[in-house]
Amino acid sequence: MFKQFVIGVLSIGAMPAMAAEWFVSPSGNDSSGTGSATSPFRTVRRVLDTSIGVANAGDTITLRAGTYNECDVRLRKPLTLRSYSGERAHIHCDITVPDSVVVQIDRAASGSRLAGLELSGGMYYGVMLQTDWWGAGDTGTGPSNIVLEDLYVHDTGRDGIKLTPRTNQVTIRRNEIGHTGAAEAPGTPLDYRNADGIDMVNVQNVTIEDNYIHDISTTGLYFKGGSTDVVVQRNRIENTGMAGILAGFDTSVEFFDLAVNPHYYEAIRGKVINNFVRNTDYEGIGMYSAQSPLIANNTIVDTAKVGHSAIYYGVPAQDWDPNAERPATTGAIVRNNLVIQDGGTCVEIRWFRDLDASGLTGSPDLDYNAYYDRSGSCRFVDNRPGTPDGIRNDNGTRGGNFALWRSLENADAHSFETVLSVDAAGHLPPGSPAIKAGQALSQFSDDIERQPRSAPYDIGAHEASPPPEAVFQNGFD
Repeated sequence: MFKQFVIGVLSIGAMPAMAAEWFVSPSGNDSSGTGSATSPFRTVRRVLDTSIGVANAGDTITLRAGTYNECDVRLRKPLTLRSYSGERAHIHCDITVPDSVVVQIDRAASGSRLAGLELSGGMYYGVMLQTDWWGAGDTGTGPSNIVLEDLYVHDTGRDGIKLTPRTNQVTIRRNEIGHTGAAEAPGTPLDYRNADGIDMVNVQNVTIEDNYIHDISTTGLYFKGGSTDVVVQRNRIENTGMAGILAGFDTSVEFFDLAVNPHYYEAIRGKVINNFVRNTDYEGIGMYSAQSPLIANNTIVDTAKVGHSAIYYGVPAQDWDPNAERPATTGAIVRNNLVIQDGGTCVEIRWFRDLDASGLTGSPDLDYNAYYDRSGSCRFVDNRPGTPDGIRNDNGTRGGNFALWRSLENADAHSFETVLSVDAAGHLPPGSPAIKAGQALSQFSDDIERQPRSAPYDIGAHEASPPPEAVFQNGFD
């Protein structure tokens, strides 16, 4: 994975310059070392610092195994920062260092890659992609063409990974992110906690895939503030103090780019597909002011234990600003999701009374989903004005049952409620009623383990029985 390489860079009128690879090791020396494989430097700072650093754009910095107690490792130009092949280097920043992050990537470092590293601590973030955009009409951007892969990010003061406005073309894949909120005092109330797995505000064209996100102080991951064309696929998210995955949430108005998003949509054309979400205090998967989201083939287990629902249509406050529109989610396609609860609500549409704002406009476009509540019948709630009392969460009721929901909402025509189970990895058992009970979708053709799906799709993140030819191909590739 971390094969050594060099890149030729041509300049007019000059001989080709070769990109360099710099080596850093806990046994190295910043004074006498040359940065070679046999004479490495001791600190990452020695390679990167603007006054003493040696790295140029396009270079690779390779860290040997061991711990580097450094804060604010900052990429200011396009670089690859990685562990040596077969090893895991650890960069740690004490969370008591004021305003610290572990690794920061500037706009000028577009094209950079972090790979194979362990990153821990930081008062704020494990990885931060920093922006030069400071509000509507500003021409600045965040970094672009960034790859964050095979990282272990943990015990961060706040978020594991933070993407700031106008960041574009980022891939975050095969990472483990866990135990955020290390800087929060034990017992901090939810309203004062802010430590997500991945936090993205007003970003574009970001792909989050094949990650394991767990033991998160607040939400596993969200994209909000007008984030556009974000794909969240094949992730496992569990044990969160708030939500699992949110398409949109609640953003302060200054972070919206009203030139391209004049109606304050929180998330535009987001896709949440083939994810396994388990054990959350609030919604498993939520939509807040989302325009045209696709929520499909997710497995959602034991979520919304404190409030909200497994699938939730929320309303952002957006700082209670009188100009913010807080549009209802519209154009949502919600298909093939498997929901297993234990007393939590299965689906809820919110009405925010104080702002006279609804979580959804029109009839919910849900279908081919499977629901089960171990404690009895699933609850379905629509609190919008004009909804019949039978599925409202007021007037002494706690929402309606599946039959009422389906008849009153004109939704879930091909969905069903029955006894369902999955194993610890989310696999369907043989004979599950969810097998071949979904709808084939054109937007994707595989499952959470990259096994191909065949029509009709199984409901949930896993396809129980891939076609025989697919098994053959995977075995002999």
